[in-house]
Amino acid sequence: MAGQLVERGYLITDEWEGADAYLINSCTVKNPSESHFVTMLKKARDTKKPVIVAGCVPQGDPTNKEWADVSVIGVRQIDRVAEAMAEAMQGNVVRYLPSDATPVSRGAASSTADSPSAPLPPLDMPKIRRNKYIEIIPINVGCLNNCTYCKTKAARGDLRSWPVAEIVERVRVIVAQGVREIRLTSEDTGAYGLDIGTNAADLIREVAKVVEGTTVMVRIGMSNPPYLLQQLEPFAAIMRHPNVYEFLHLPVQAGSNSVLDAMKREYTVEEFVGCVETLREQVPGISIATDVICAFPGEGEQEWQDTMKLCKEIKFPVLNISRFYSRKGTPAAAMPQIPSDIAKRRTVEITNYFNSYSTYDSLLGSSHEMISLLEVAHDGKRLVGHTKAFVQVLVSPDEAQLGDCVDVLVTSTSKFSVMAKVTSNYGPILLRKDAVPRQLAEKSQRTERANPRAIIILGVVAVAVAALAAAARYRRRA
Repeated sequence: MAGQLVERGYLITDEWEGADAYLINSCTVKNPSESHFVTMLKKARDTKKPVIVAGCVPQGDPTNKEWADVSVIGVRQIDRVAEAMAEAMQGNVVRYLPSDATPVSRGAASSTADSPSAPLPPLDMPKIRRNKYIEIIPINVGCLNNCTYCKTKAARGDLRSWPVAEIVERVRVIVAQGVREIRLTSEDTGAYGLDIGTNAADLIREVAKVVEGTTVMVRIGMSNPPYLLQQLEPFAAIMRHPNVYEFLHLPVQAGSNSVLDAMKREYTVEEFVGCVETLREQVPGISIATDVICAFPGEGEQEWQDTMKLCKEIKFPVLNISRFYSRKGTPAAAMPQIPSDIAKRRTVEITNYFNSYSTYDSLLGSSHEMISLLEVAHDGKRLVGHTKAFVQVLVSPDEAQLGDCVDVLVTSTSKFSVMAKVTSNYGPILLRKDAVPRQLAEKSQRTERANPRAIIILGVVAVAVAALAAAARYRRRA
């Protein structure tokens, strides 16, 4: 959304008070994220300036009075954000939702029922990358599940996948632009393509062909077990490709079949364990992350201990722990809830267990080749790269620069990362000539020459991504 606004002449800045308008994006996965969104919305509304809200929260609950007096953009209408901003700057309140993209009177609401034939937003919309080396590409929206605790389905709808050719073309373009890491994302990567006669393994294989022979790495997003089980061996095979990270986010949520059934997760504990064992056998270095929900309704002490047992048996290197929060309108919200003291105890118990064991001690003294340093650590100093298994590698800025490709020796480890010494520095390695078609490179050069860097500033906007707002000042070219 920020990219489209900049293309239309808006200036993005961090100055909240100087903004003429605010755009706040949202996430409805958990109560805390929605609460933060509401807090940010109130802060923006208090300025008496135009406000636009976007994302899953308003789309999933369009008649909520909290955003009845502000403009709304649906999750599949983000390509109209500049149009919505122009209306808002003129004092209009609009609702650009799936079945109604017409400006309406202040406070009016429209239906969110999505049309299966409605086109998905194009993947080549203008974009402002937070990191010039990393590109996030959505491959599908919606999902095929009906989890009883999830509110996202109400906003995102059923599975809709972008065509393989469109995704591959996007990859070609961004590789020509110098992107070094591609993250394929969705609500469920494993379900990709089931609505259009293909699958995730086939897509990733085609993407890997584009980046083969380069330093570009591909990270696969979260995949739910039911659809991964249908393509487990080809999925494992593609993860062994040199340009694909051996990392997978595979949420289990609970270690009890009765709880999984109440969640409507559509797999058993045994199937999940079989999936992990197959992946570890076929991709020996793989790093598997998972999610666990503590104190889901109906979870007795035995069911909870089953979850603890599973985590101890698999010993996940990454464990995302969430205390259950009931989401309004979901089936789980109507189920008998676990007392808060029990929920808190279970959350503390599994957190303490996860923190009790070392994660990466086995990597001490190991060497890793061709690590691209593409990010800066939270300390604002050390540079960050990743091993083939997507383990975070921290390097001193005295040994390399951002963008360099290096060989490293791991000198120490911590719970969440490893520290390493640079043994060889190849600098910011360029793409091999055969990695990107020559005509594509020439097209990219022509496009850059045809679009001057100067932007006529027509207005001001503040953009918030995942409920984090920024602000913009208004000015015109003299």
